[in-house]
Amino acid sequence: MTPNSSPALSAGVEHLDGTDYAKYLQEVIDTNDIETLTSTHITEVSLTRKGKFRLLSSLGEIWETPVLVWATGEYQFPDKNVFEGAELCCHYAQVNSWRDFTPDDYIVIGGYESAVDAALNLLDIGCNVRLLTRSAPWANNHIADPSISLSPYTRQRLQKVMGNRHFEIYEDADVTAVLKLTDPGGGYRIHTSDGRAWLSHQRPILGTGFICGGGARQLAPFFDWNASGYPLLSPADGSTRFPGLYLVGPQVRHDHHIFCFIYKFRQRFSVVAKAIAQQLNHPISDENWQTLYGDVCCPDDSCGC
Repeated sequence: MTPNSSPALSAGVEHLDGTDYAKYLQEVIDTNDIETLTSTHITEVSLTRKGKFRLLSSLGEIWETPVLVWATGEYQFPDKNVFEGAELCCHYAQVNSWRDFTPDDYIVIGGYESAVDAALNLLDIGCNVRLLTRSAPWANNHIADPSISLSPYTRQRLQKVMGNRHFEIYEDADVTAVLKLTDPGGGYRIHTSDGRAWLSHQRPILGTGFICGGGARQLAPFFDWNASGYPLLSPADGSTRFPGLYLVGPQVRHDHHIFCFIYKFRQRFSVVAKAIAQQLNHPISDENWQTLYGDVCCPDDSCGC
């Protein structure tokens, strides 16, 4: 893969839509002749006697490999236990298309990436949106790091709708419960810790995040875990228990660094690639290696990348 493989460079835009991004991925696969198996559901990962990783699919297919990169992310692991009645809400991860929603009045719970993105998409299809959030990560005095704030792209989109008469933000709204009403009108009542309540006849949208540890939990016995609920990793993002197992995604943590979002994902790809090349005794020329990124560009995350 060449250094010009970035979708921003090949497509000429910074943020591709789903169709263009799928086209970009197919071009990467074709250009690099990457063997790809789609619609493949891995049901079991185990170790062989020779120390290889054995993968079993739902169709009974078996693969063995000395190196396994686990990159299943966190999106498929929504956190629905954040308060009483959270299961009554529609979690952000359950949305297939915002076009499936009827233009109406909606309440979105949360204030970070998924909640703000939900609100913006609902506004796009003509809805009235009330956003209930405990904090305001878009504020100027908030932490710059997009891993614990908002990505620049989302912040930019949000600024464009501030003041929109169809969009209301309620800060310091710590939601404690969602109740389903049994009266003839039906609907939902959302309660906050300060005694306020909101009514909605549409299911509230839950944008409060995903389960700690995410996709790494699928291979929980293959990792050691810290007190915060994240897997312990080697400097090369590998399992501290089983050499050859590498983790890619938002569960990667090193000291105070949180490697969320594409800005930081790409900084870790070279780290994993180099470790795999060394493990397989595969030489990499200095010329090729110069095209790959190293570790974090700023140790204190001040640049927000």
